Amino acid sequence: MTDRANLSPGPSAGAGPARSSVSLPDEQIEQIRRLVTVGRADSVSEYVIAAVAERLERDRSLTELQDLFERKGHAPSAEHLAWAREVLGVEGEGEART
Repeated sequence: MTDRANLSPGPSAGAGPARSSVSLPDEQIEQIRRLVTVGRADSVSEYVIAAVAERLERDRSLTELQDLFERKGHAPSAEHLAWAREVLGVEGEGEART
């Protein structure tokens, strides 16, 4: 089964959320529904909105950081990257450690 999260359009362009449909794997929908059932999320749509907002902020921050390094003319050292991965609990290209 595929669930679609639909956002109602605002009264005028740009004034509110745009209408969109998003398809998610069944397993993810079921996990989100369980979170809604136990009160950890208000709705499937609200959960998706929050997740997208977090990802957009992360991507904005990473872009800003990359721009800063480009302006300075150098990238972080291998030691700095290894430290950051350890602190963040990720490996390589952002894959979570198991």
